[in-house]
Amino acid sequence: MKHFKNKLIALFSLLSLSCCILAAELGGEHSTLICPQSLNIPEKTFIESDLTDGDIYISADNAELIEEGVSSLSGNAEIRRKTQQIKANTINYDEPNDSASLDGDVNYWDKTLFLKSNKGSLKLDNGSGEFENAEYILNKSRGIGNAKRLYVDLGKLTELEKVQYTTCDPDDQFWQLSADKISLDHEDNWGKARNVMIKIKNVPVFYSPYMSFPLSKERKSGFLAPGYGATNRNGVELRTPYYWNISPNMDATLTPRFLTDSGVMAMGEYRYLFPNSSGEINFEYLASDSNLEDKHRNLFHITHHQSFAETGNFFFTYNRVSDKFYFEDFGSQLSKTSTRFLERRVDVSYQGDNWDLTTRIQDYQTVDRSIAVSSRPYKRLPQILFNYTSPRKFNRINYGLKSNTVYFERGDNANFTNNVNGARVSLRPYVKYPMRTMASYIEPKLSLDYTQYNLDNSGVFSENPNRLLPIFSFDSKIFLERDMMLAGNSFLQTLEPRLFYLFVPNENQSDLPVFDTGTFDLSFDSLFRENRFSGDDRLGDANQVAISVTSHLISQESGKNYGDISVGQIFYLRDRDVTLPGNGIRDESSSAIIAEINTKLIKNWTIGGDIQWDPNIGDGTEKITASATYAPMPGKILNLAYRVRRDTTDIEQSDISFRMPLDRQWSAVGRWNYAVPEGRSLELFGGVEYESCCWAFRAVARRFLTDANGEFDTGIFFQLELKGLAGIGKKTVNFLKEQIPGYRSGF
Repeated sequence: MKHFKNKLIALFSLLSLSCCILAAELGGEHSTLICPQSLNIPEKTFIESDLTDGDIYISADNAELIEEGVSSLSGNAEIRRKTQQIKANTINYDEPNDSASLDGDVNYWDKTLFLKSNKGSLKLDNGSGEFENAEYILNKSRGIGNAKRLYVDLGKLTELEKVQYTTCDPDDQFWQLSADKISLDHEDNWGKARNVMIKIKNVPVFYSPYMSFPLSKERKSGFLAPGYGATNRNGVELRTPYYWNISPNMDATLTPRFLTDSGVMAMGEYRYLFPNSSGEINFEYLASDSNLEDKHRNLFHITHHQSFAETGNFFFTYNRVSDKFYFEDFGSQLSKTSTRFLERRVDVSYQGDNWDLTTRIQDYQTVDRSIAVSSRPYKRLPQILFNYTSPRKFNRINYGLKSNTVYFERGDNANFTNNVNGARVSLRPYVKYPMRTMASYIEPKLSLDYTQYNLDNSGVFSENPNRLLPIFSFDSKIFLERDMMLAGNSFLQTLEPRLFYLFVPNENQSDLPVFDTGTFDLSFDSLFRENRFSGDDRLGDANQVAISVTSHLISQESGKNYGDISVGQIFYLRDRDVTLPGNGIRDESSSAIIAEINTKLIKNWTIGGDIQWDPNIGDGTEKITASATYAPMPGKILNLAYRVRRDTTDIEQSDISFRMPLDRQWSAVGRWNYAVPEGRSLELFGGVEYESCCWAFRAVARRFLTDANGEFDTGIFFQLELKGLAGIGKKTVNFLKEQIPGYRSGF
């Protein structure tokens, strides 16, 4: 007990000290990046009257008739039509042809751009105009530049010749695009350029005879930003995705993936969305992997959702890889490289007011090569789940039924002894009587569990074993509350003691096979389960009482929950004889004490943790999880975590992840997940981000675990975004969101 207390005190002292130090070091607030909503566009002259179609507003200090129908306007000369407005030193207005020639200090405004020019012309009947030696500003993209010739067709098209373009500040142009010709289609929100040269700091870095790019965030067909990276396994990697906007409800992405050490992989994704259905199809194919004896490598995934008959739903998914090494070799995320099973499943379900019905067919492909054939999951061919519950009413009898009928069949290559297949029917009708007041509730409940098997190759089991057992539970809780003051603020503190009694008779169940059953991890919620086993192959015998207390701290002013703490334990009134094969009888008189805490009382900090302490074992510590999150502003996040587990595995890990601004534009990102007993890093990466109003850059170096055997891979990935034009490099945003909880970026 003393050892446990010392360990606990040391843990929370370490967390507290770390928090204080980091808060002191990182507490200085950095200004967030603020980009002007618009560039330096001169204000238009205010015109009181609204113009309708066909109306033209003309104003000038001086007007002179040059010839019949042609007038020369000078001195603050202006013309306005619809959303167009023009100002120049001299305007020659040709009324018969409904046109105007512009000369000297020409300013032009419309809804898409502003420009300055020395000379131009305008067709007032259709709003088209042409300008020479123009300097322009694009309103939507914040793009600026100049063009030898600029043509505009109001709201439809802008064409530029011998053009320069950037979204950077005129005084600090990090990048610049030059082209012989650029066409901007404002109706389709798409741009095209010819003979394109991109310069970074006046150094040419890219040339293309043709380029297309979107003018908005709407979906458009075309090449997406390429992706770059390098890993030990595959060498240098290049991806050049092409996006195909098939229709408003369908799209596809086709991506050649060039791997210097493996070959060329074809990748594709197809997505669709209809009023009552949606889905996606993904494939990857490497014709000949030079890194693996020229074997063909592939991945296939399909998912489909369908609703019908108002309350009906259909779900289908199929996943397959060519070999068990696929995710280790080509998976870019740790979540993929640690995949153990790939699911194939079909569900058809219906739901009523008080019932639901699901029919399921389910199978798996095992991709973790460390799993023995005898440990692979069973197929469900099929499974039928039906549940019914009466409308919940207090102080009245409530009743219901849970049922599960399934046929189990072992997966591929299951040629081992005692490979049992067969059907299982589980029925659990129940009645309960919930009683509730403003300060308490009581709920006695009686269930009857019936499970019947019909085995094909029964092996050591009989063909038709069964189980019939009652389950009695009694749940109760009291709600207490009081007003309290804390740091000058008014709070409501609750105190909620809970008592849960469970009784299940002891019956030897060793004559029943085990198809899909395991043991639940002990947690606070598991204190109140009716069965300590998952699945229906075992019903745990029980004569036990669970006692807990929960307290919440709620703001009287806002209703916000600032913290809660829960403590609970199970007291066993007899031994637990029912076990899974290979496990012994449990004779402890009590479970581990479980405590959970979460609080937001410290400004900008969220602190939480849970502890399982078992006086029946060693130093008593079965499980410890402690975490602290510091988030003073969007884009600034620090996560600290410590995990210990001694019940089923020996795990002790520390975890730190962060995104911290270094100044207004630079930020550091990283994560370090460290296994203490092994003395090694499981996940380690670090990088930097830079963001300005016209460009952004991200670089990440990563070392990560690829398989259960302890193999590691290293990689370097980067992303460069030229804002208003395109992104170059590997998209790392989703990766950082997964690895750094609370991660936000302005990219």
